[in-house]
Amino acid sequence: MTLNTPVLENQVSALNTTEKKVNRLAYHPQKQILDLGGSAALPFLRHILASDVAQLTAPGMGLQTRLRPGDADFDVSITVYYFSESAFRIIADTQHPQLFNAWLEQHEATYDIDIISRPDLGVMLIAGHDALAVLVEQFNFIPARRLSASDQRFGAQSGGVFVTTAPSEQGCGYELLASEDELARWQLELIHRGFCKH
Repeated sequence: MTLNTPVLENQVSALNTTEKKVNRLAYHPQKQILDLGGSAALPFLRHILASDVAQLTAPGMGLQTRLRPGDADFDVSITVYYFSESAFRIIADTQHPQLFNAWLEQHEATYDIDIISRPDLGVMLIAGHDALAVLVEQFNFIPARRLSASDQRFGAQSGGVFVTTAPSEQGCGYELLASEDELARWQLELIHRGFCKH
């Protein structure tokens, strides 16, 4: 399967630079994945998020945002991926996952939604000079057009891995969402290809 994938503008320029950038991989245990479904999924997200997710209209398009100011007394960064008007994937980056989950649960009864926690999936970041080349080779993750804003994201399923664009210190980063066994297999493959674990 070929994934027709948007990339951040600085990711494209990073591939053309003559400076060799370190290839690295890192796990993000503080990130949790939730799948959101139901007829009120879109209204619910528009109610709780600071950015308008209604701009997401194509499967795989994503948006990095936060909760509306004042809605919660904890900090959380949220990336939302659109699958359909009744199905979304959320990646929550927070030091307070229990508070965030409890906060979500109070809304589940109010809206016609189902929030499914995905503890079976972990998150691994890969970044560096060869990151995109590896994704093209291994996942057919082919860049086609650029994302127009730094908060935009894109993700697509390839086999047992959900591959996404993600910001990184090096300017070209991607996240792999998969089971622990699948990520362990890719860790070995990437280390064999010269990626360093951080």
